[in-house]
Amino acid sequence: MKLEYTAILMNLRALQLFRHIVLTGALSEASDRLNISVSAASRLLSQLESDVGLTLFSRKRRRLELTEEGQLFFRQVANTLIGIDEIPRVASDIRGRAQDWLSIVTAAPMANGLVVPALARLSDDLPQLQCTVNVENRFDIESKVSVRGYNLGLISLPVENAIIDLQIVQFLRSRLCVLLPDTHSLAQQNVVSAKDLADQAFVTLAPGQRWRDRLEELMGRAGHPFSVAFETGSTVVTVEMVRAGLGITLIDRVCAPPSLESGLVLRPIEGEHWITYASLHPPGPRAPFAERFLDAVSDHIEELCSAEPQARDLLELI
Repeated sequence: MKLEYTAILMNLRALQLFRHIVLTGALSEASDRLNISVSAASRLLSQLESDVGLTLFSRKRRRLELTEEGQLFFRQVANTLIGIDEIPRVASDIRGRAQDWLSIVTAAPMANGLVVPALARLSDDLPQLQCTVNVENRFDIESKVSVRGYNLGLISLPVENAIIDLQIVQFLRSRLCVLLPDTHSLAQQNVVSAKDLADQAFVTLAPGQRWRDRLEELMGRAGHPFSVAFETGSTVVTVEMVRAGLGITLIDRVCAPPSLESGLVLRPIEGEHWITYASLHPPGPRAPFAERFLDAVSDHIEELCSAEPQARDLLELI
């Protein structure tokens, strides 16, 4: 048994293949990423399943789908594999970067709405500041910050991966809203109820993504059905779909366009519906400039609330 587990630990190639299959959904694409043939990848996957004594994928209809055992196994090993993938980046940072380099990871709407304005403000005071800003999915934001792939993350709560060790600091509440063309009938209302939305056509994210979950929760709790006209994988794209007149979408002031012109308006949802935003930090001492950056985010929010009367009702610093 000890020899079997030693073999598992040593066969990082097979574990990396497993992770790439999960992320890409295809054995062929995963094998391309590892620069091996599909047949070699298939043998490697079979050997991994034999070594761990688990059926990681079902092979119905010639497709690979994670089994329940496979899902549990992935959650346990994903962070370790992400850490291994980050080794080249860590080495590069050590070789070529100063210790005051700030690396930030977040989702695209928050990068546009919070990170870029804060960096513009901060760079005026700290001309020596160097920073990397990357956009990742929620799982990778949490996972990579935890293994110091980035030294600061911004995300909306809740954090989904409770097994990950992170410092979580709440800094902002943002009221749930609906984004509408300014010619839409609901644009004449100061507040929009779930009942008002029942007969509307939505453009939204795919099932399982956070904004889609919020829409389903809002309408489900109110007992109203809703109609999805168009789906996409990007919040930024939903905004452009609304601008094109394809429907309306649930959003907040953070993820909405920085300037609500060009025919778009935000209307808050009736009731106490708020989204909480937090910064994520890896365990241990925080990165230099991290606190200065978060102060700059707060300063940007305060300036936005001063310049935009509606923002004062939609945003609340914690």
